[in-house]
Amino acid sequence: MAVLIFAAVLLPTGLACAQPSGGDYCLYQGKIYHIFFHSLIIDGQKAFSSKNRIGYNDWMTTKDEFKAILPRLYKNGFILVRLTDLVEKLPGGKVQKKELFLPRGKKPLVISVDDVNYYDYMKGEGFAERLAVDVYGRVAAEVQKEGALRLDYEGDVVPILDDFVAKHPDFSLNGAKGVVAVTGYQGVFGYRITTLEGAEKSYAIKQAEQVASRLKASGWTIACHSYTHSIKFRDGSISLNELQADTERWLSKIAPVTGRTPVYISPFGCAFKPSDARFRYLISKGFYIYCPVFKEMTTAWGDDYFISNRLNFDGFTMQRYPERITKYFFNPAEIIDGVRATLAIKTDR
Repeated sequence: MAVLIFAAVLLPTGLACAQPSGGDYCLYQGKIYHIFFHSLIIDGQKAFSSKNRIGYNDWMTTKDEFKAILPRLYKNGFILVRLTDLVEKLPGGKVQKKELFLPRGKKPLVISVDDVNYYDYMKGEGFAERLAVDVYGRVAAEVQKEGALRLDYEGDVVPILDDFVAKHPDFSLNGAKGVVAVTGYQGVFGYRITTLEGAEKSYAIKQAEQVASRLKASGWTIACHSYTHSIKFRDGSISLNELQADTERWLSKIAPVTGRTPVYISPFGCAFKPSDARFRYLISKGFYIYCPVFKEMTTAWGDDYFISNRLNFDGFTMQRYPERITKYFFNPAEIIDGVRATLAIKTDR
C-alpha cells in the first residue's frame, strides 16, 4: 500500500497546500460551483418546433451546447466533485464540513441533472426516451430511430459526461461525475414502474435497478427531486402535510429501486429556510444535503445540513441573463446552438 506524505506549504493565494507524493494537492477554501441541466435536446428541429417549444427554449440545453460546455469548463480549471466530498454526517445526525483537497489550481464543480424521468410529454419531441445499461456495463440513452429504441452514447448528459471524463480523467476528483435527480410520478429513468402491472412492471423495475446500480458504481449520485414535482413548490405554498405525503411516496416507490440518498434537489428551486418545519422534516428523513436554486451558487453548512445552491445552465440563463454564466465560467454566446438561434421563439411574456 502506498503511503502519502503531506508537506504543508503556502501558495501565493494564501491557501494551505498539501503535497502528497505523486502530485500537488491544495486545501481548497474557496467557492463551490454547482450548475444544473435538464435532459438534453438531441433534435432541436423537433423540440423548437413543438407545442412545448417555449418551455424547451427556456429550461433545456441542447446536446451540442452541452458538448461545447464541457471542454470550456475543463480548460478553465474546474474539476468534478461529489456533494459528499463537501460534507460528512457524523454519528448522532450532526454534519460537518469536509476538508477538500484538490489538484493545484483546480476549482470544485458539481453538475446535477433534474427530472431524469423522460416524461410522456417529451416523446417524439427531440429527446431520449430512457436510460439503459449496455452489455459492457455502460449507461447510455435509448432514442427512437427508424421505429425502434436504439442505444445512443450522445443521447443525454450521463453518457456524454461519462465519455468526457474517460478522455479527461483529471476533470474528475476520484471518479466523480454528477447528480441525477429523479421524481416518481411517471416512474424513473424512463421506466413507468409506478403505473405498470405484473410481468411488465417486474421487468421495468429490474431495468431501472440496473441503471441505478451502474450510475452509482460509475461515480454518479442519485437525488430525490420529490415524487410529484407539485406546482406548489414553485411559490413555496406546499404544506408540511403535502410535503410529507409526497416524500413518503418517493421513499416507498422510488427509493427501493434507486437506493436511499442524502440529497434532496427541490422542485422549481424551492428554498426552505433551515428553521422551516418542512426543511426539518426533510432532515428527519435523511436528506441532509439540500439543493435549491440561486444564481450565485452559495453554500451553507449547519449543525445537521448542507445547502448547495445551483445555477441553471439553460436557455433562460444563456439568453436572458448571460452575465450570470460569464461571471464564473465563460460567455455563453460562444456555445448557443445554431438550431436554437435559427428557430428563435418570439412570444409575449
